[in-house]
Amino acid sequence: MMRLFLFICAFQFSAILFSQSILDWNTLADVVFEEKKDTLADLPFNQATFGEIITSFQDQEVAITGYMIPMDPMGISYALSRNPNAVCFFCGGAGPETVVQLKLTKIKRYPTDARLTFKGKLQMNEQDVNSLTYVLVDAEEK
Repeated sequence: MMRLFLFICAFQFSAILFSQSILDWNTLADVVFEEKKDTLADLPFNQATFGEIITSFQDQEVAITGYMIPMDPMGISYALSRNPNAVCFFCGGAGPETVVQLKLTKIKRYPTDARLTFKGKLQMNEQDVNSLTYVLVDAEEK
């Protein structure tokens, strides 16, 4: 009986240890932006400064649910948005902290505004003008 109890405890501990954190959009809002000027392109951009809470998720495996937004006309690259396409960051209805760029492990076409959950490793972008503020690397549909 004691062995069974220890086995169950070990199984639950390993499940917690190796599972990803569920990230919500309010946690992603733990960032402030300051307008800066890109010296190479001579264009303004918003430099991110991340708070302590969101910084604890840097390079961690996380899962987040949102709406699929294509980032190119071919539908090869996507962002996951807190809001549907009509009110997403790109359409002026929200801020840059409300979208996560997906670097997918497998290329697949997704319908715009499909509400899906993805898991991957969270990276934070402070100043690269070619990426979004948050990037989910090795992203897979959950």
